[in-house]
Amino acid sequence: MTLKKVFLAVALVGLQGLAPAQLQAEPVPMPLADTIEGRTFAALWRGDLDEIERLYAQARTNAQRSQEGSYAACLFARGLARKRQGEELADFEAKLAKTLEWTRRRPESPLAHAIHVEALVDLAWFYRGGGYANTVSEQSFEEFNAKLNEALAYTQAHLDVMRKESFYTRPLLAVLRGLNVGVEQQMEMARKAMRNEPGDECIYLRVVDSLVPKWGAGPEQLEAWVRESMRGLPEAAALMRYARLYDSAAANGYQQSLFKGSLARWPLMRDGLRQILHESPDSRHWKNRLAYFACMVSDREVAEPALEAIEADPKFDAWGSTGQRTYQACRRWALQS
Repeated sequence: MTLKKVFLAVALVGLQGLAPAQLQAEPVPMPLADTIEGRTFAALWRGDLDEIERLYAQARTNAQRSQEGSYAACLFARGLARKRQGEELADFEAKLAKTLEWTRRRPESPLAHAIHVEALVDLAWFYRGGGYANTVSEQSFEEFNAKLNEALAYTQAHLDVMRKESFYTRPLLAVLRGLNVGVEQQMEMARKAMRNEPGDECIYLRVVDSLVPKWGAGPEQLEAWVRESMRGLPEAAALMRYARLYDSAAANGYQQSLFKGSLARWPLMRDGLRQILHESPDSRHWKNRLAYFACMVSDREVAEPALEAIEADPKFDAWGSTGQRTYQACRRWALQS
């Protein structure tokens, strides 16, 4: 028997002693970015600050993106911001009391203070509601402004601790936006926060929430912010940043008027979306967004294959405020000879 056959026989004998379960490959753990939003949300509502701190520490150093293409740090923030269905005033007040207790237990925790500010912002918006300004009562506006001013005062009082990390910018931007502070001041505040964490995509995205017409921003301000966010990035990363920020602007304000009302350019948007899908080929969201934007600009060459790619699995919440209707109209247009 040759030496090669001896080695093979020994290996086979070893394998015969293993149970079938031991022969199976170990399951590959899911990337942090694909689980962190749900885990953060669960930890928040069971009052587990230790777990929230652990998840935040992991997210800050994790460069992997989720299947849908988002960073763990952005999804961590989304988990903290998530709401439970049917929340009432008592729920918001309980969250406020719980987060205040966290700040007293850990006065040197930037994250604990930021979560408390976010709880104040959430309560403010509960008082106001999500309707147009002319539908909000005077009393609701007073309560809204009072809570936002309380959040601002709290931030100013604890800023020395909070600014050790950049997370505080997320709730603070919401405070400034609600108080109608100018967008130039909001952008400058974000820039200062990013000095220690340059290139933080989550903050760039959060500022975009303010750079839409309903908050008084012009298309030039949005374009300047998008271009600033791309500075110094490799070409592929810059294109993806361009697509993500203008996608956010569409979702939060411009909707289907993105290419008419803003300075977004379809060739750059198209190439950025394709690059995102190159990195996240299984993303239902971005497959649908590519088709959505291609229909928006009547680019049949891009729209037809994009629609074919999602035909069996459309994701209507990726098609704007009138999701299913917009998707169906796009399909009818694309199928015309």
